[in-house]
Amino acid sequence: MGKRPFGILVLMCLLAACASGRANTGPQLVQDVPLELTTPAPTRILTATPSPIVIPVSTSQLISPLQGVTLEASFVLITPTLPPSKTPTLTPTQTGTFTRTPPSTFTPDPLLAPPISGLPPGVVPIPTAIIANPPVAVGSCSVNWFFSNPVPTVCPLNPPLVSAGSFQQFQNGVMLWVGQQDAIYVLYDSTTYPRWQVFNDTYTEGVPDTDPAFDNAPPSTWQPRRGFGLLWRSQSTARDRLGWSIVELEMPFTTQVQIGSDGVIYLLEPRGGVYALMPDASDWKRYESF
Repeated sequence: MGKRPFGILVLMCLLAACASGRANTGPQLVQDVPLELTTPAPTRILTATPSPIVIPVSTSQLISPLQGVTLEASFVLITPTLPPSKTPTLTPTQTGTFTRTPPSTFTPDPLLAPPISGLPPGVVPIPTAIIANPPVAVGSCSVNWFFSNPVPTVCPLNPPLVSAGSFQQFQNGVMLWVGQQDAIYVLYDSTTYPRWQVFNDTYTEGVPDTDPAFDNAPPSTWQPRRGFGLLWRSQSTARDRLGWSIVELEMPFTTQVQIGSDGVIYLLEPRGGVYALMPDASDWKRYESF
């Protein structure tokens, strides 16, 4: 055998010895390297785009966006409203009910009308007269007016009644007493009906002039006295409308009263003016006569 085949044989033996000395333990861990978790990317699958489906609709079947039903909101819009205003309750006022005097066999003086039974306490009938139809025009009057400016367009029914009188100014009106009529005329500044009233003077001597319950007058005002005070305290409606007196005492003077054929009553006041009282108590006027 030559040297070369012997060398090959020795090499094969050495290789076999090395292989037999090492056990077959499988793969060996060289280094522990943790791997981060990764999300695998989804695989896109391309699909064909479907063709749009067209439904033929006539123009008459189209719905306006304003007619479409909207989704219900998750809130409710509340429009604030003002609370209902309270309606003021009107305080009823006491007004005198006047009745007609039954006809008599004689014609009484309309300026001296006596009290009539059946009327509310403290109220006398408004002095009136039978109104001529048509009223007697000036030019054929049998008597003259007690004033000359302005001259009424009708005639007076009788001569003027001259009487003791008293006058007092209030915050919102006046009181005027006519002694021979035993009456107190109350004239209001406000336009509320009635604009004026007539009350019976029920004051008698010995009655207290004032009432301590009304000693709370505001500054520069006073509680009226005597007949005016008794009327002012007993007639709450008149008191509320007039307010307090702006003078401490009433003013005595001599007054005159006349009634026209149209029913208007004319009263002389202490400053020289004349009050004209409409027959339905709806109004009154003051004229600067003298």
